[in-house]
Amino acid sequence: MLRIVLLFAAAGLVGALLALRKGRSPLVWFMLCAVAPLVIVVIAVLPAMPAPGFTKKCIYCAELIKEEAQLCKHCHKQQPVEMIKVKREDSF
Repeated sequence: MLRIVLLFAAAGLVGALLALRKGRSPLVWFMLCAVAPLVIVVIAVLPAMPAPGFTKKCIYCAELIKEEAQLCKHCHKQQPVEMIKVKREDSF
């Protein structure tokens, strides 16, 4: 009985580590993989989540590109320069 519990806990741990590497919630995937160890296959084939702040969507083709990209690697269109917001103080 103890071996079975350890096996399910190990499956949960493997699932949590895979989820963490792919940018997903390790706690949720630990519980899912501990209950049903075959769910490890699901997390293994899921694509990695893009890190927020490091990617943006191309305004022309909606594909994810790097935040600093000037050309989209998918549609090869020039990305517009983003305006910097400056707080204006009135001096009356």
